[in-house]
Amino acid sequence: MEKRIFLAIVISIAFLWGWAALAPKLFPELAKKPEPPKPAAVQKATTTAATTSGAAAAPSAEVSRTPEAGITPPVARVVAEAEKRTIIDRPEYTAVFSNRGAQLISFQLKKYARKHSKLPVEMVKARREKGRSDYPFAIQAQDKAFAAGLNTALYTVGERDERGDHIVEYRYSDGKTTATKTFRFTANPYLFDFNVAIAPPVPYRVVIGPGIRTLDPEEQDSRIVTTGNGVVERENKFRIIPREKGEPYRIFDSAQYIGLADNYFLTALRVKTGGEGILRRLTLIDAKGKKIRDDFYAGVNAVNGVVAGDSFFGPKETKLLDTYGFGDALQFGWLGVIARFLLGALVWLNRYTHNYGFAIVVLTIVLKILLYPLQHKQNVSMKKMQKVQPKIEALRAKYKKHKTDAEQRQKMNTEQMQLYQKEGINPMAGCLPLVVQLPILWGFYSLLSHAIELRGAPFMLWIHDLSDKDPTYILPILMTATMFLQTYLMPATGDPSQRRMFLIMPLFFGFLFKDFPCGLVLYWLVQNILTIVQQLIMNRWWKDHPAELQQA
Repeated sequence: MEKRIFLAIVISIAFLWGWAALAPKLFPELAKKPEPPKPAAVQKATTTAATTSGAAAAPSAEVSRTPEAGITPPVARVVAEAEKRTIIDRPEYTAVFSNRGAQLISFQLKKYARKHSKLPVEMVKARREKGRSDYPFAIQAQDKAFAAGLNTALYTVGERDERGDHIVEYRYSDGKTTATKTFRFTANPYLFDFNVAIAPPVPYRVVIGPGIRTLDPEEQDSRIVTTGNGVVERENKFRIIPREKGEPYRIFDSAQYIGLADNYFLTALRVKTGGEGILRRLTLIDAKGKKIRDDFYAGVNAVNGVVAGDSFFGPKETKLLDTYGFGDALQFGWLGVIARFLLGALVWLNRYTHNYGFAIVVLTIVLKILLYPLQHKQNVSMKKMQKVQPKIEALRAKYKKHKTDAEQRQKMNTEQMQLYQKEGINPMAGCLPLVVQLPILWGFYSLLSHAIELRGAPFMLWIHDLSDKDPTYILPILMTATMFLQTYLMPATGDPSQRRMFLIMPLFFGFLFKDFPCGLVLYWLVQNILTIVQQLIMNRWWKDHPAELQQA
């Protein structure tokens, strides 16, 4: 009995297996898979650019309007038939979005021109390679095919106005995955909201980059301009991540914002819904396999399929960044307090001079007046040293071996200091004005290298940009000449080493300043001219009133 049952089971399995193999050949119409239903709602798109005043396209009924609440994948596909570009035109900028990948392909700043052309600054870096699909707000994921599909897909586009804001909504679904990207443009310059949602949720991140803005050849990395460094603020602590240093992949948990910056501009993502901030380095290689440069992507990981917040694409204006909470992104170095004070003074003076070059001249005069007591003390000290120089020479004659004999040198220095005290001379007084000037000088250098208010600001004649070097080198030559004249008018101390130092300094400063911003050279030139005038007046005064020098 058991053998019969076992045999029946074997025969049944064999029959079913044979039927499964023969049925598709005997009845081919049964083997055809049913065709999927046609899309219930397909947004027809045109290649004509839509402006902010354009009519809003009807959104698909298959896709939820609230991605934060979760999206149920629709059965139907949601896809546009052609590429469409949407233009957002604002007084400060013009932004262009493409529905291919729902990405930002252009963001031009109307109020800022490129360094050596009249074209507006382009905050979306130009792509060298054709077919790149990694513009700002692109998707990156471990599954590269998945990310590439979303970055090249044609999203449907919907536009609407809501309480004074303009909203652009992109939707796409392949029947399995649904992606929605929403951008809200408010009255705030350079700042707009974004919301990216993918359902069902998968690990991914939203990125901006690689790199920041399109540069002219003359703007490539130099001593003055450094482009594309990563910036991140977490726990109210700001950090700059050098583009060509450190790990190629950095994760920052609890990042308040993350982005890319150079001296004058910033692109950043500030997260309201999302996870860790990401900085990922991309090495660009030319056709010959030679490295061009490294560039960062900045991005934010999704949480439950959603990344949302606001983004900033704009200039590092002091007031603007402070208002938006990005103030730490404007870095003036270790003497930032002095640089910010000088910048505030120049901005205030520019209201009256209407020229930042004249504002620098006026500010230099004000600083010279404030530093006059120190400069006067230096002149008096050097004049007194000139008067006691015969006594100093007598001491050197007394201790002839002071250069080789340490004991004689010590005795000579002791008597020399006693002589200085008796005559009321401070040997360090001659160096004090320069010591005070150096922080101011560095503050000017920092603000001229980072303050966008002075970027492209002209002065007069051949000086068209105070933040750039003098292409004719006339300004550095004039500065060097005035330093030599200033040295010539200073009282001679008789110390050979000090004389050599004073003669070498003009050449050293002239060579150093030849590639510095014109505004910095202008400040030092005006400073030299004022010092020369002061020295001429003082020399004439002491000549006519010799007793005044002794009293001083």
